Amino acid sequence: MIQFTCPNCRAKLQAKPALAGHVRKCPKCAHAVRIVADPAADPNAAGGIPVDDALPDQHVLPPTEEHLPTHRPPERLNRESHYLICDKTHLVATWENNGNGWMIKSGSGFIPAKRNRDRLPTQGEFQLVELKFAMTPEGKRLVGIACHQLAPYWALTTLDQGDDPIVEKITGPGCLNRDQKASIRLVFKEQFMRPVWEQATEVLDYLASADYHSPGVG
Repeated sequence: MIQFTCPNCRAKLQAKPALAGHVRKCPKCAHAVRIVADPAADPNAAGGIPVDDALPDQHVLPPTEEHLPTHRPPERLNRESHYLICDKTHLVATWENNGNGWMIKSGSGFIPAKRNRDRLPTQGEFQLVELKFAMTPEGKRLVGIACHQLAPYWALTTLDQGDDPIVEKITGPGCLNRDQKASIRLVFKEQFMRPVWEQATEVLDYLASADYHSPGVG
């Protein structure tokens, strides 16, 4: 087995020799990690979590340099976009440029984060999802979607501090699993009129696909 260390969280990992040179998500922090071909290149590793046993929706694009993600996190939220935060399976928060700030999901609906700090989770695996819109002669239309991985600790505790502090918690490109994609499709139906999103073929195809590694389209 190849033994190596995640450069992000320092978790000790191991992989089968056949995966040398591939890129996989760290099973602990979800950071993209290239599997080191030579164990001597990482002398600190000993034993560890088997990355090759990860589920398919935890994998990222492998082998070639052109598939390595280049990620430029935003400096602030785009005021023309609508933002969602998902945990592993559900929608947990939303934002739009209406003056209400971040809204977190509760049993009775959405409530302001700034007045409910005690309900903000301190840790977890979260994706910040940007729904991109454009104004057309027919009105506001969905044109794209982008995902960002958030830090596993204290990221959501910034939601009561204002609109933009959450971008400082972005750690890299994100990806959506099947449950997260289903949650976002439900948001379309519940929060937007059908003409806003029904012609966004590329986005709808992405959300309906088994592509669980791409950070978005459009």
